[in-house]
Amino acid sequence: MPYYEGMQSILNASLGEYHPRGFRLVEKDDHTAILYHNDDKVATFSIDSLTLLALHKACREYEASDYHRGI
Repeated sequence: MPYYEGMQSILNASLGEYHPRGFRLVEKDDHTAILYHNDDKVATFSIDSLTLLALHKACREYEASDYHRGI
């Protein structure tokens, strides 16, 4: 079970199953969050419109992409 260690722990918990698979969400500023897979930038989100569905969709799409598979 996730526990609070500051804002980054909340961002990591929002990723659910994707966090242990190398995804991380980083708050860039008060308006922007960036999704990474390891060191690859996956997506940029406006914090005002960021939803868990959109976040998890971006993770799924990245995992299914040719770029992720190295093709």
